[in-house]
Amino acid sequence: MQIVKSSSCLLLIYSLFLTVVPMSRPAAAQDFVESNSLAGGGSAFVFRGSKSKPQAAAGIGYASSGEGAGGAGRARRARTNAQIAAAAKKRRAAAALARKKAIIAAANKKIQLSNTLTAKAEKAMDADQTDAAITDFRAALVQNPKNTRASNGLSDALTDKGVALAGETNSFAAVPLFEEAIKLDPKNDVAYAKLGAVYDTAGQKDKAVANYEKAIAINPELAELQGTLGLAYIENGEVAKAEAALAKTGAADTVDIRTLRALVLFKQNKNQEALAAFDGLLEMDQRNPATQYYRGQVYTRMDNSSLALAAYKKALEVDPNYAPAHYEIGVIQYNSGKYNDAVASYQAVTAADPKNYQAHYNLASSYRQLEKFPEANASYKLASEGIKTADLYSEWGYCLGKVNDWNTSVARLQTAKELSPTAIDNSNVGWAYYNSGAAKTVAKDTEGAKADYAAGKVVLLKAVELDPNLAAAQLNLGSTHNGLGEFQLAVNVLNIALGLRSNWGLAMNQLGVGFRGLGDLTNAVATFKRVVDLNGSDKFGLFNLGEAYNASGNKKEAKKINDRLKKLDPAMASMLNDIFDGKIPTMGVPVKVPVNVPKVPKVPKLPY
Repeated sequence: MQIVKSSSCLLLIYSLFLTVVPMSRPAAAQDFVESNSLAGGGSAFVFRGSKSKPQAAAGIGYASSGEGAGGAGRARRARTNAQIAAAAKKRRAAAALARKKAIIAAANKKIQLSNTLTAKAEKAMDADQTDAAITDFRAALVQNPKNTRASNGLSDALTDKGVALAGETNSFAAVPLFEEAIKLDPKNDVAYAKLGAVYDTAGQKDKAVANYEKAIAINPELAELQGTLGLAYIENGEVAKAEAALAKTGAADTVDIRTLRALVLFKQNKNQEALAAFDGLLEMDQRNPATQYYRGQVYTRMDNSSLALAAYKKALEVDPNYAPAHYEIGVIQYNSGKYNDAVASYQAVTAADPKNYQAHYNLASSYRQLEKFPEANASYKLASEGIKTADLYSEWGYCLGKVNDWNTSVARLQTAKELSPTAIDNSNVGWAYYNSGAAKTVAKDTEGAKADYAAGKVVLLKAVELDPNLAAAQLNLGSTHNGLGEFQLAVNVLNIALGLRSNWGLAMNQLGVGFRGLGDLTNAVATFKRVVDLNGSDKFGLFNLGEAYNASGNKKEAKKINDRLKKLDPAMASMLNDIFDGKIPTMGVPVKVPVNVPKVPKVPKLPY
């Protein structure tokens, strides 16, 4: 019998029928997806944890108690602005009293002129003519830089203009005005407070905290601002400071203070107390979506997903565009297997918050579960702008393979391996190289295929060295040996794979290819027959068995097998029939069949 030296011939024969068939399995310690094809044979991709591992809730910090809270943020700004306006009124009254007590000394003409301009500016301030007042105060300081009344008056005027410019949205354009006001009068509590609010809205929490602290230090009567300061501490993760701020609020009872109290309890993992506090907050402010959001967070932590979902939906009733609630609903939907619904929820998040990289990642995973691989790849790319983890690159590499972009798949899986050089990650790189080699074999790029198989062999040997019990790695290594024409090595390794995972059709089909490559038709027939006996619907096993029977000279059994295959896949049956008729050469070369080949080969002893 003539022995075939390379499986590449078989791959070329089957190039007309390149079909990858994923077969999902339940999540397990070695959770992987199998791939089988006539062109490439069998291989397996291993998920680093579980291909359906639960997604995590965002937790506190995503739903900002400030700007990120949508309508809640506007309400909070209004409360802060009211406090600042009251402080400004008191400050102006004090300045008026100081003016009355001031003694105008005009020994020098410049001082006299400075005082005159100051008085004029003060009248303009009293008439709410802020720009005119600023002009006159500046002119007064030109005449007398030591004119304290003018510098303090200019500080107040700049603060007034800054407050007007910042508006209800706390525009960042007002920052230079407040900074100049503070430089002129370091005791300007109003400027510090409003500057803190502007930084708070801009998400610059460190600067917000610093300015709130200075405002309160200057004016302890700003007790209600402690609630706002405490919320900024919470968002910075400084729970102890938030607790201290809460303690300083005294008997004050505002929405911000109630929110702070609830969030402190939440951070202390006092679930029931936090839930009661959030319920109490609703009594004061029912139009705050963040309150319902955090109620949902508490219920999530208490493993009550139905009540959590209800709370998140109530948040959306208040604000339909509230991204944090959409995110958490997406997590619940994903974890319950409602992937289409999860896609819609995460799309709402990314539309409102394009820089939410975790939402892009979760969206990509949802697409992956739906086998919408092009969409998944696009979302993984967006997620990778902010997330650099082995899990992301591993899943992305898998999805790239599913659209036959093997070069990029190899690159992404290499990145995952660099981040996490485990047996699984090495095995997955080998999986991509093997399938890339199979694709190049189909394209008749023999040298390119050989290079891919050789590169895959290196990482797969490393994978089995790191974890000899990783069945997928043993399978992929055996498949790669077949691709390189190293059939005896393939048989040896595939027997190990079957020892780890008995009756594994994917490995048995590859084992049969190894026997077929060695010219051992007896064991090839027996192995393929075992595949078919275990699973009569395994069309790859039927195809291989029919081809092996035909090569052994058992035309009758080959015909029976092809009749069975025709019911499952007429196209594959037609190709097998072409092999029977000699239109496609068996294994790529003529095979001399000895007369004494038994029609029913003896079943080899396999380790399962």
